[in-house]
Amino acid sequence: MKNCPPGKEFIFKMPDGRVIGRAKNVSELATLVKAAPLDAVLFHAKGGHFAPWLSMLGENAIVSKLSKLKIDDKTARVALLKILR
Repeated sequence: MKNCPPGKEFIFKMPDGRVIGRAKNVSELATLVKAAPLDAVLFHAKGGHFAPWLSMLGENAIVSKLSKLKIDDKTARVALLKILR
């Protein structure tokens, strides 16, 4: 599993900017998606924040799947976890 360069971690935030956690690889991102408040998951999913970071890691297969994902408030967490695992 590839880790991001130091200082390039994915910073998982609430919509108001409060930091929930940081991920340095896909596994850590999945853990944050699973544990974070739904508002934070939707903030990043609807904002398209995951794909650029995953692209930087070279996770192009995941980025491709994300691009096809329709973000539904009720199923976003489960759908994201299926793609990230």
